[in-house]
Order: sequence, then C-alpha cells, then structure tokens
Amino acid sequence: MIHYFSDNNRIVTKTREIIRRSRLQGNRGIIPTIVLSEFYAHAAKRIGTSEAERRFNEIVISGLDIVDLNLPICRKAGIIRHKYQEKIPWGDCLIAASTLETNCEFVISEDPEFKSIHEIRCKKIEQVSI
Repeated sequence: MIHYFSDNNRIVTKTREIIRRSRLQGNRGIIPTIVLSEFYAHAAKRIGTSEAERRFNEIVISGLDIVDLNLPICRKAGIIRHKYQEKIPWGDCLIAASTLETNCEFVISEDPEFKSIHEIRCKKIEQVSI
C-alpha cells in the first residue's frame, strides 16, 4: 500500500525498484491474496472504487506471484495465531504463513506486528538493499 499512497518520492522510487527486482528470474516476489483484499478495501476508502479497481488489476498483472489461500497456509496461520495467544491479527498470520509456505526470504512491511512473529524475517522498506 505504501507504494501507492506515500507522498515520499524516495519511498515510491524504492518500492518500484523492489517490485521490479522481485520479478527477476531467481527472485520470488509474492503477494498473498489477503494482501490484495486489504489493499482493495483501503484503496477504495481513500480513492474510490474505480481507482481501487484499476490499481488492484495493476498489481495482479505486475508479474509478482499471487499466492492463494490454501489448506497448508490456513493450518500454518492457525498455528501462528495459537502460538502467539491470538495477539497477532489474522491477516498478519495468513501473510506470515504464506511466506513460510512459499519459502520466501522475508516480508517487506512497515507493520510492526511482523517483528513479533519469530518464524519469519521482516524488513521495512528502508532496510531492503537495492
């Protein structure tokens, strides 16, 4: 979301490069479907449904891998949610589980909740080397 809604040109330039590099052979940039859902709702609230629809479709065709919710991800999300005594929001549990299931190196997020999930690595945008 920060890619579309940041007023900081440096952040937008960096996120654009992160997305570009995530599509290169040997890299694996993923977007869990829960992130697409969260994005659409947030975008529609901020900029209206027509623009949210356009940007949603832009993400879908971006070349990043869309990871559907499936049984192994559901199970891992439940394990994470239980392990952290239901203090981690379901969406974040599903994102973490998607990361684990697809063997991604790390999650890129400004959300501080991910630092609490010890099974994954999380980097803020400024921590990603490009």
